[in-house]
Parts: sequence; C-alpha cells; structure tokens
Amino acid sequence: MASSTVEELYDRIEEFQALLAAAELHASGAWEEEFVADMKGRFKRHGPRTMLSPHQQTKLEQIGKH
Repeated sequence: MASSTVEELYDRIEEFQALLAAAELHASGAWEEEFVADMKGRFKRHGPRTMLSPHQQTKLEQIGKH
C-alpha cells in the first residue's frame, strides 16, 4: 500500500496530535522512543502533509494504545 498524508488518514489533525502525545507517553525502549521522536519531528516540519506508510501508522497506533 502507498503512503498517505496525516490529513488523508485522520478526520481531524487534533486526533493525530493526540495519538503522538499518547505514543510519546507509552513508548518503551530506545526503538519506540526514537520512532515516536522521529514522527513528531516530521509532523513539526510537514504538518498535515506528513506522509505515513501503513506500517508506520499501525506501529504508532500500537505504541499509543499500550
């Protein structure tokens, strides 16, 4: 599957921002912490046009729901 933008994947940008915040709180281990930090940095630079692959979206949602 192709990558999509945050604005294509989520009804509201605030929904993605809340997911990032939850993932930051629940990240455990160096890999998850680095992954979430990278996603936050990309979102800060690109905003709603940040691209996410299906795998990245799944991983972020898994971390955010721990």
